[in-house]
Amino acid sequence: MDHIGTSLRLRVSIAEARDRPQIARLCRRSVGSSDYVLGILPTIITRQGLFLAWDGETLVAMTNFDKCIDGSGWLSVARTDPNWRGRGVAVFLQRKIATYARQRGIETLRLLVSSGNISSLRACERGGFRQVCEAAHISSRLRAARPRRTVNSRSVSEPRLLALLKSSYVAKTRGYIGYGRHFVKLTKSILSHLRDRGELYSIGDETLLVSPPETMFRIPQSSLTILQGSLAKSLTEAREIARGMGARILRSYIPYNPYEISVARKLGFTRTVWGKHCLVFEKKTSPVPSKAR
Repeated sequence: MDHIGTSLRLRVSIAEARDRPQIARLCRRSVGSSDYVLGILPTIITRQGLFLAWDGETLVAMTNFDKCIDGSGWLSVARTDPNWRGRGVAVFLQRKIATYARQRGIETLRLLVSSGNISSLRACERGGFRQVCEAAHISSRLRAARPRRTVNSRSVSEPRLLALLKSSYVAKTRGYIGYGRHFVKLTKSILSHLRDRGELYSIGDETLLVSPPETMFRIPQSSLTILQGSLAKSLTEAREIARGMGARILRSYIPYNPYEISVARKLGFTRTVWGKHCLVFEKKTSPVPSKAR
């Protein structure tokens, strides 16, 4: 049995506004002054899901916890002080968050790791996570000009929703979809909910989700989830939809394979440094019972 992280004696708290200087210092020490988290710290702290690990009065690690649209939990922005790496701090926080989530009825946790982040991949394995899919993260800046035409969301029938769960496109990511900042397991109830919110679009043979713009780094951004049809046509339609809502950046997770990536690149989408090859992991919050001896 792996005991990494279980013997640590650290204090855990949820971040408050007064912790911001220490959190910023941790980000700079672990990633550098260019860490994107520095630009969104107030938002993350306000959401009250940033778990901090303290050695006395010194912040040594952090991991953020969000609740996803499917009721699962999402872990992100994990940072560990260089002096504490290799000592199981990431696994320690993963287990603390799993307990927290389980007490609130959340049965599943997921997270995303860049394929080149070896230390985080090892922490996932030691923390009991298993890989469920892989993807590439792409984005495109949108012109401020008015869209050429208006595309409205459409009501999709119940049989069509069920068919989307088995689409060949969704199968490429094993039934998991990137929605906003998270990956969720696609279900009919999620599709029905997003249809009712006006985020589901059916245009010819293409079916996609486009979220209303969310301001990040002072720029309104929409996310795209392709459910069925041609990647090229979906990316083109999504641009018009997002521009019509006032978004200036469109971002999406697409299946990780050379063809999809090549199509996106030809249409002006680029891969983010951290998202060139994303691996998505999942674990249950309840401990797996040991086999009877």
